Amino acid sequence: MVRIRLKRIGKKHRPIYHIIVADSRSPRDGRFIEKLGIYNPNSNPSIITLNIDNSISWMIKGAKPTNTVNSIFKKNGVLLKKHLLNGVKKGALTKEECYKKFNEWNVKNKN
Repeated sequence: MVRIRLKRIGKKHRPIYHIIVADSRSPRDGRFIEKLGIYNPNSNPSIITLNIDNSISWMIKGAKPTNTVNSIFKKNGVLLKKHLLNGVKKGALTKEECYKKFNEWNVKNKN
């Protein structure tokens, strides 16, 4: 099973995490398939850089995020965009409406 999870890097007591796609059988800091972003909890507020499109494509392919990664995705709108794209696939929305709703949410939540 493929998981989207955190890989710990950084110094002692100063962790930084890579958000990666990996086989669930590989060790935490071991081999991975693709790097999706970086999560730095040391700063206030925490710094998150994320490739949203690649994250969504892996979730559509069946990769399951861990609880922590799921909360990071929720905070950055990955789950919302995936939900809207499923609506486009089912015919409930057009692509333009999907991107418009996501951009409105993004502007509202970045302030």
